[in-house]
Amino acid sequence: MSAPRIPTPTAVRRFAASQMPEHVVKAAADADRAEEWLEIPCSLSRPLQLATRERVLAQWHRADKTLAANPLRPKKATEVLS
Repeated sequence: MSAPRIPTPTAVRRFAASQMPEHVVKAAADADRAEEWLEIPCSLSRPLQLATRERVLAQWHRADKTLAANPLRPKKATEVLS
């Protein structure tokens, strides 16, 4: 059983995205979309649904690999320097 996802505020997502490289932002969006697709039940008797599910799984794994290869913290300073 998984806990329900709490949506992240838009301002927080925009700030986090401004601190990350573009390919990491795209990978995070791809992973989110794939997770939404994977929550949809799939019938084993329908080969097209299984093929679509396999493509979505491949997309999720590519995005996960990209996210795992990049640090979560930005390399540039984000604090206020006085």
